[in-house]
Order: sequence, then structure tokens, then C-alpha cells
Amino acid sequence: MFAGHFFDPAGHEITEEEFARRRDQWLPSEADRAYVRSLMAHPVLEPGHFASWIAPPPRGVNGQPIDFRYVRYNEQ
Repeated sequence: MFAGHFFDPAGHEITEEEFARRRDQWLPSEADRAYVRSLMAHPVLEPGHFASWIAPPPRGVNGQPIDFRYVRYNEQ
């Protein structure tokens, strides 16, 4: 129903030209994507440790402790 239509973040219909002009204000740009990739350059995989760019949660999923191992890697 809305295919081919363009909208601003508030939901107002706008022209395709207006959307193209303001797209990088509303959607992640290539520079934004590169920045996020740079943050993930050194993954943190130890239970209970968190990357420096995210805030640790107050508790784990379903009340599990913070250092609970949700995913096990095949370490060789």
C-alpha cells in the first residue's frame, strides 16, 4: 500500500527528492557504518565482560547472573 511513497521520521509523506536530500540525516550513513565496524574490531567474548562502548546490564536475561555463558564457542 505504501510502496513507492516516501515519509519523514514523523510519518509525513514527502517527495522522493526531499527524502534523497535528507536521507543521511535520518538513516545510517556509510560513515556511521564504518564507525560501528571500528567499534567491533576487538570482540569481547569472556562471560561477565563487556565492550567499552556499551553499558553493562543490571542483570542477565531471565534473571541469569551477568557472567552466565549464553553461547559456548568451540574453543580449540
